[in-house]
Amino acid sequence: MNPYVQFGLAMCLVVGIALGGTAWLAAIFNRKAKQDMQARLDPIAAVISGKADVEEAQVTGRYGDAIAIGRAANAPGGFGRLFHAELVDSAGGSRWEWSSLPVKGEPEPKRTFEGDPALEDRLGLDWDALAAVVPDVKNQRWGWIYDPDAGMVRLTREMRGRNDIPDPAQFTAQLAALQRIGEANRRAQTEGAAQAAASGEA
Repeated sequence: MNPYVQFGLAMCLVVGIALGGTAWLAAIFNRKAKQDMQARLDPIAAVISGKADVEEAQVTGRYGDAIAIGRAANAPGGFGRLFHAELVDSAGGSRWEWSSLPVKGEPEPKRTFEGDPALEDRLGLDWDALAAVVPDVKNQRWGWIYDPDAGMVRLTREMRGRNDIPDPAQFTAQLAALQRIGEANRRAQTEGAAQAAASGEA
C-alpha cells in the first residue's frame, strides 16, 4: 500500500480515537454535573414540597400560599451565573430594586434603592436585618427586586460556582424574608395607589 495512504489512514484513526475519547469525557462530565446539581436541588425542593428540574436548574413548589421558585440563570450579558429565590406576589404598582454591590478597597458595599423614594419609605423594611439571609453578604452582588410585570418578589445573587445553591436552611430563610417583603410591598403599593387617587380627586 502507498505509504501516503497508510499515513492518511493512520491519521484518520488517531483523529477518530481522539474525537471518540473527547465525546466520552464530555458525556461523563455532563452526567457528573447533572448528578451534582440534582444533589443540590433535591433538598431545597423538599422545603417547598415541590420538584427539581435538573435540566432547567430549578425547583418549583409552594411556600405558604404562594408559588415558590429557586433557579439558576445566566447573568445579563453572560457575566456569570445568578441564583434567584422567588415568590409569586402580584401586588401591581411600581417596580423597585434594592441592591448591594461590593466596592474594591472599601469595607462596606454600596447599597442603593432604585424606585420611588416615597415607596421605599412606605415599605418600612429593615434592609440590614433582611440581609442576614444572604451568605457572605458584604462580598458578593445581590439584591431584592419587585417586578410587577412578572408578579414576583425576588432575591437574586451571584453564584460562585455551578453548585453554589443555598442549603435548605438558607433557602427557607430567604423565602421567609421574601414573604415579609411581599406583605410590606402589598401594603406600600396599596397606600401609594390610595394617595394617588386622593390627590387626583383633590
